[in-house]
Amino acid sequence: MLVLAAVREELGDLEGEVVGIGPVVAAARAAAILERKRPDRVVLIGTGGSYPGGPAIGAVIASEMVGHSPGVAAMGLGYVPRPSAPIPGDEYVLSRLSVERHAVLTVGAVTTDLTLARRLSDGWTVEHMEAFGVAIACQIAGIPFTAVLGISNHVGPDAHVQWLAHRDEAQDAARAVVRTLLG
Repeated sequence: MLVLAAVREELGDLEGEVVGIGPVVAAARAAAILERKRPDRVVLIGTGGSYPGGPAIGAVIASEMVGHSPGVAAMGLGYVPRPSAPIPGDEYVLSRLSVERHAVLTVGAVTTDLTLARRLSDGWTVEHMEAFGVAIACQIAGIPFTAVLGISNHVGPDAHVQWLAHRDEAQDAARAVVRTLLG
C-alpha cells in the first residue's frame, strides 16, 4: 500500500510520496509515482474541509467516493460538457477502517464563499483539493484508491484561519488512522 499526500507535512513520520498542491499537479505527479512504484493500492492522506452538514472539525473520514466540480459550473457561470463520474473508494481499505465514510469533492481552490459552498455541498460533505486528481490517476492505472482526511475546517470564509488552527491535530489524527492500516 502506497501512502500519498499533497505535502510532506501531511505524511509526518509515515513513509510515502508527495503529489503537490491542486488537482492537476496531483494527478500528474501521482501518475508518475504510480508508474514508478506500481503499488497494489493507494491511500491519500491529508486535511479536508467540511461542507454544511458535514463532519465536525477534528473528525477523520475515509472517502466512499471522490468527485470533481469546477466552481463556475456549480454557480451556473459555465458548464462541463462531459463531467467525470465519481470514483468509489477502495472497499478493501474502507472495510478495515473504523471511521465515517464521506463523499469528497475536489475543487480547484479552497472555497471561501458560502453560496458556492452550499451549492457544492449538494451530495458532498467534504472538500479536498487533490483527492480527485490522485483518484483519477489511480483509476487509469487500475489501482484501488481511498482518501483518509482529518477535518481541519468548515468550508467558507473562515476556512484558512480554521485550517491554520486545526491542521496539526487533523494531520495527526489522519496519520493515526492510516497507521492502523499499515500495521
